[in-house]
Amino acid sequence: MVHSRTFGVLALLWVAVLAGCGGGGGDADPGQPQAQQAPTATAAGNAGLDVGIGAVNTLPVATITSPAIGQTFKAGDVLTFTGSATDAEDGSLTASRLTWWAELHHDAHTHPFQAETVGASGTVTIPVRGETADNIFYRFHLRATDSSGSSVEVLRDVQPQKSQVSLLTDPPGLALTLDGQPVASGAAFTGVVGIERDLGAADQIANGRRYRFATWSDGGAATHVISTPVADTNYIATFTDIGPANNLPPAVSLSAPATAATGAILRLVATASDADGSVVKVEFYDGAVLIGDEFKAPYTLNWTATPARDHLLTARATDDQGATTTSTIRVVAVRNPSTADKQAPVALLTAPANYAADVTGVVNVTATASDNVGVTSVEFQVDGIRIGALDTTPPYSTSVNTAAYASGQHSVRVRARDAAGNLSAWSRARVKFTGGVPVTAGFTLQEDFVTGLLSATAMAAAPDGRLFLAEQTGRLRVVKNGVLLAQPFATVTLDKSGERGLIGVTLHPQFATNGYVYIYSTRSNAGVSNNRISRFTAQGDVALAGSEVTLVDLPALSSATNHNGGAMHFGIDGKLYVGVGENANPARAQDLSQPFGKLLRFNDDGSIPTDNPFYATQTGIARAIWAFGLRNPFTFAVQPGTGRIFINDVGQSTWEEINLGAPGANYGWPGSEGPDNISAGITAPLYTYKHSNADPAGSGPGGFITGYAIAGGTFYPASGAFPTPYRSQYYFADFVSRFVARLDPANGNGVYTFARLAGQPVDMAVGTDGAIYVLTRTGVTRIAAN
Repeated sequence: MVHSRTFGVLALLWVAVLAGCGGGGGDADPGQPQAQQAPTATAAGNAGLDVGIGAVNTLPVATITSPAIGQTFKAGDVLTFTGSATDAEDGSLTASRLTWWAELHHDAHTHPFQAETVGASGTVTIPVRGETADNIFYRFHLRATDSSGSSVEVLRDVQPQKSQVSLLTDPPGLALTLDGQPVASGAAFTGVVGIERDLGAADQIANGRRYRFATWSDGGAATHVISTPVADTNYIATFTDIGPANNLPPAVSLSAPATAATGAILRLVATASDADGSVVKVEFYDGAVLIGDEFKAPYTLNWTATPARDHLLTARATDDQGATTTSTIRVVAVRNPSTADKQAPVALLTAPANYAADVTGVVNVTATASDNVGVTSVEFQVDGIRIGALDTTPPYSTSVNTAAYASGQHSVRVRARDAAGNLSAWSRARVKFTGGVPVTAGFTLQEDFVTGLLSATAMAAAPDGRLFLAEQTGRLRVVKNGVLLAQPFATVTLDKSGERGLIGVTLHPQFATNGYVYIYSTRSNAGVSNNRISRFTAQGDVALAGSEVTLVDLPALSSATNHNGGAMHFGIDGKLYVGVGENANPARAQDLSQPFGKLLRFNDDGSIPTDNPFYATQTGIARAIWAFGLRNPFTFAVQPGTGRIFINDVGQSTWEEINLGAPGANYGWPGSEGPDNISAGITAPLYTYKHSNADPAGSGPGGFITGYAIAGGTFYPASGAFPTPYRSQYYFADFVSRFVARLDPANGNGVYTFARLAGQPVDMAVGTDGAIYVLTRTGVTRIAAN
């Protein structure tokens, strides 16, 4: 006969077993809201119990209070979890005996969401990017464990709020894209409220007609992000019918005077239009020679009439489909007004004074001019751009408002012209505008374009508009449509001590077809670190799993963690150029047997081109040396079209350098820095600036430009969106002084302050939208023309 107490213990254990079988941890029906469900019991604490002797442990009772039964969610919501448990023996269980977690259920599988967390409460944020299907829900778990080790688990499911979105076109039947994939007009999807989707509407040809995107019904750009709305909604893309698929060429005419004196500045005016599209460019020609271009109306060009002969001027317009039309020829007879007068006038800038260091407000600019026959006009400029009209009568003057220029260094100059067309030399003053102006007028500075980066180091702009951003800690991030994607493109394990880490990135010239992304990073093996060049293959916005290929392993680094270089760019020759620092050992920069302190040149597969300047005289990795004598070429840039390379070399205690790249060049470090100790065989810097002011301020090389670490540079293309005087310029930044300046090759490599930043700049690039993007340690700043 079984003792009554023994029978009671067995009965309780059987109930626990039944509860464990029925509580489950499997998927609930995703279509039904889940009430408080039967607990799952764990009776490990009773496994050794003598059923005939002692008391029986009672399982705890667990309760999920929040999310509430029947609660729903939308993307972006912050859900609060709270739970509690009581136990017959222990009373109310403390938070330390509670564990909660959650997962995303989709179809018949799950995705991790909130990891197991000890405690009675917490919050989770429903992501707005990720799974786009609507057949999902989130399941919350609470596990309570009493002092004897017995546990129960309860569940709570939270279902999504949904709506239907229909994608339509006006006129009907045109093509759209959803999340980058083509869809037809009339397509619809059911989605979770708040989930972001990418809508796209491109210009297209359909039914023998050309259609240009005009507007979305929500006012968004052609490609933009929407949040799935609360209610069922139609998104309608409206297109303009711009005519037959066979493009009509544009119309263009040119106005110019019939005669002009030698050296006169003529204003050429072109009138251009396109009946079935738009004019994207007008080019001005003197015979077969391109003399200028303009990309938006009014299409004008200031042209200097020289030499003395008949000039056959034309204007050629290009429309948005690539069709061109050339205007009729305008013959301009340029003649010397007097063969006797060959003496140039003399101009002298009288205000502001050279090296004026506190120029602010509206400033009078004055000059004197004289000539043996007579001065006909005086021209004033700031930073190579004319201010005011030509002054034809003395006293010669104009004014400049310093609020129109970023605070910092600027150049004011004047020249005179006589009746014979002779021009004086420029008389100029190097001055410093003050007043805290962050960016030059006509441009917008957006410091918070991207935020949330961690120790960013390098940037590359893709031809599809994406930005690839390297974080020193090993993550390569992607900015798409102005949004920093949460999922990194790739993450690498590395040595990030000091200046080491993920410190370089560039894209293959054929990235659009092969998806090759190159990185420069510091790897470690058995305590030995070296810098490595490797390549990933893109699959959408992430790297293809297992696609990293090691192309080049540089030699082992010393214990010094600084001066690693890291910049990488492809030249117009299709070769990969890589900047490598001297690893805090200056002597290495002159040693041609090793790659430190050099600019290296590789084929795109990491092999070494046989036409490198030292290929025949060196062995191994040293054959990759293209230029040497560098301290820490953290950034450099390649000019589109010309292929010129400007190398930014971070200085030691006195100078920062911009060097013109040349095969076999020796830039002198450590024997020379900046303009100091330049001797035979040393290539002097193209431009250099000092860590401190000269005496008087502004008088030394670099002028009022001072800083401690040149760390970013990019060439602005000749056909960008910036106004013409700001194109074909080199823009560079300083990490410590936090400025952006532009170097003007057309005006003697003059340097002018362009913008001032709040963040610490480390790299720069020009985007496909024509804006300059400045990477700082924590984000991206965008500078765009208004």
